Amino acid sequence: MVNHKDKLRRLKGFTLVELIVSGAIIFVVAVTVYSVFASGIRVWEKANEVSSYGHRLRLFSEKLNRELRNTFKFSTIPFEGTQESVSFAAIVDSAVSRISYFLNDEDVFCRRIQNYSEVFKKGESGKYDLLIPKVSQLKFSYCYLDNATGDYAWKDDWVREEQDTIPQAVKIELIFKNKAGKEEKFIKTVFIPIGTGEQKIELGQ
Repeated sequence: MVNHKDKLRRLKGFTLVELIVSGAIIFVVAVTVYSVFASGIRVWEKANEVSSYGHRLRLFSEKLNRELRNTFKFSTIPFEGTQESVSFAAIVDSAVSRISYFLNDEDVFCRRIQNYSEVFKKGESGKYDLLIPKVSQLKFSYCYLDNATGDYAWKDDWVREEQDTIPQAVKIELIFKNKAGKEEKFIKTVFIPIGTGEQKIELGQ
């Protein structure tokens, strides 16, 4: 006959086993929930980074479009450009300034604003904005009217000694890696309302 002490020991034994099993189940469930939650957070952060990057790219595109379209002819701040950079006169905070777009030594596409006095200072000056990192290729092209043929064409530079005008349009081509590490290509052509873009040197003028 089982006495009360034996029953009590067995009851305590079952209770301990149940507690261990219950604890193990809770632990497994907690780890599973945490893994799912952490995975979801990582996916959300990655998607948010890509979305933010795309938003920043759209803002840059709109700003470049607006600034180029509003440029004007100014004798001491000529419109000049190469395949790797472009600079032109613009009004910034109600003052005549020079805006430049270029690729720096760290492969970051940048924008620089210099007020009128800074334009003539030696060395680096002005306000810098880092726009797009991890750029592997940058190319500016400039549209002009060839007076010798009457045709519109594109060239890789806009040198003051060859033109005293503003190009008809500017095209920018960028190849870069986005936040997800995927290579993207950005191409935009901006038509300049006041651009006459005549290639005077070909006429011997």
